[in-house]
Amino acid sequence: MDDQKNFITAMILIGLVWLGYWFYYGKPLAEQARKDAAAEIIAAEAIIENPVIPTLSREVALSASQRISIDTPSLSGSFDLRGTRFDDLRLKNYNQTLEADSGPVILLTPEGSDKSSYIFDNWVTPDGGSGITTDWQLVGGTTLTPTTPIILQFDGEDFSVRREVSVDDKYLITLTDQVSNTSARELSLIRKGAARQHDLPDDLTNFFILQEGPIAVVDKKLVDMKYSKIRKERDVSERGESGWAGLTDKYWLTAAIAPQDKVMTMQFGFRNLNDRDVYEAAYSLAPVTLSPGATINSVGHIYAGAKERKVLEGYRDDIGISRMDLAIDWGLLGIITRPMSWALSFLGISLGNFGLGIMALTLGIKIVLFPLFNKQYEGQAKMKKLQPKMKKLQDRYKDDRAKLQQEVMAMYRKEGANPVAGCLPIIPTIFIFFALYKSVFINIDMRHKPFFGYIQDLSAKDPLSILNGFGLLPWDAVPIGFLSFFAIGPLALLYGATMALMQTLTPMGGDPMQKKIFAFMPWVFMFILAPFATGLLVYWVWNNVLSFIQQYIITRKFKVDTPIDVFFRKITGKEKAAAGKSDSP
Repeated sequence: MDDQKNFITAMILIGLVWLGYWFYYGKPLAEQARKDAAAEIIAAEAIIENPVIPTLSREVALSASQRISIDTPSLSGSFDLRGTRFDDLRLKNYNQTLEADSGPVILLTPEGSDKSSYIFDNWVTPDGGSGITTDWQLVGGTTLTPTTPIILQFDGEDFSVRREVSVDDKYLITLTDQVSNTSARELSLIRKGAARQHDLPDDLTNFFILQEGPIAVVDKKLVDMKYSKIRKERDVSERGESGWAGLTDKYWLTAAIAPQDKVMTMQFGFRNLNDRDVYEAAYSLAPVTLSPGATINSVGHIYAGAKERKVLEGYRDDIGISRMDLAIDWGLLGIITRPMSWALSFLGISLGNFGLGIMALTLGIKIVLFPLFNKQYEGQAKMKKLQPKMKKLQDRYKDDRAKLQQEVMAMYRKEGANPVAGCLPIIPTIFIFFALYKSVFINIDMRHKPFFGYIQDLSAKDPLSILNGFGLLPWDAVPIGFLSFFAIGPLALLYGATMALMQTLTPMGGDPMQKKIFAFMPWVFMFILAPFATGLLVYWVWNNVLSFIQQYIITRKFKVDTPIDVFFRKITGKEKAAAGKSDSP
């Protein structure tokens, strides 16, 4: 009897435990399983409707098509016969980084791989799309070199194209076509070319002073847009005399160049393709109509390489490619930037050091502008000399502003001083400063060029900073991204110090707050300019040194005592110079 009671009690307890388990754990788990199953079904349906194309490795993407090798003194790689698609190019003369084993710059990458970029040029009927899938057949040649062209053939339903692909020893690929109407009726055909970039390139600087994105020349006029702007605009087009269309960044250009002296439509576009942002710069010639059996010749080009000034100007002058030199972003001050950039390259190459080239160019500019700077510094010296008298007048007429202004103007007339004289000469120097700044920024000859000591790349940021103990600690100058503002290097510190030194020679206003603001400015600019390329910092520091020397000599010429003089008297123990005493009112 007791056994039966124990059995019944055990069964009741087991039942209660089971009910508790089901209510608090089993039931919620089952409901979650049903939700997960439903979500998987929905996800599977979404994949069927919107398939995601997996990203391939570069090697796998290259192996997926029939390719022709390319080997020149400047380029290596291959192109895809489908659509005559140039999508595998390396720049032999430019390494990715300063490291010897970093390998050459990879300029073009096949579609399907990460950050793919490519250029193509084909013939289509008016409703035939871009022609990127045109099925070209190899007729002659094995490797594209400056001495061995490749012959291709396309035989369509109504027309055929025989294409000779040739290349020079730099960056220009020439596509010479014989186009024939093989149908029994008149046929309209359009030649189209484009440069495409899938997602934004890794080396994008995203800096306002530099053009990065679609660029074109149409009607001998430059048209350009940044990647961010074309993303908003989506489609931009212009029609006119043929030129070229491409994509550019700081140092490189990829472009489809239309047959010249024709009518073309240039188009910049953006779209999302296979879950990738695609940016495109394209051209399309006006349709040409061929009679049955008629044949025409047409010559276009592909440019894929560095934006070397002499090379681009050679293609403009020798081959006749419209305004090819405008691929370099000369800016609004191009009339000054062009000769300055040439002078920088000449001096850097001649002296064997681009840092010395920057210093020599800065010195040359200082010599040319010597009269203007003299006038500026003379005006500032006179104003500084009058500061004690100005202070007396401010104390005497502090309650009568009209009388103070009258007495100040009388003092200016008597002493031959003009407060504006020290400011007007600054205006032309501002334009020259920006032009030199632009020249240093865009000059490809300065890329990866060393200065002295630890500065091995004048086009890169200072590799030393207070955050890595000026190189004593085993990490980068900016170990964590959000600390970049505090990554002050030796050159930035020199800039702050030299700018502060210059301010000791500059007359300050009587307002104490204004004096504090001006005294603080050198250190503010030190933080702002620290991330800039070391070449620019070399220029700024050297310019400050030259300016200080010139201004100090002129200031002493007017017998104005400076804080520098006071400092040296203190450390030498000498009495105040008689010239300094004569400055008192």
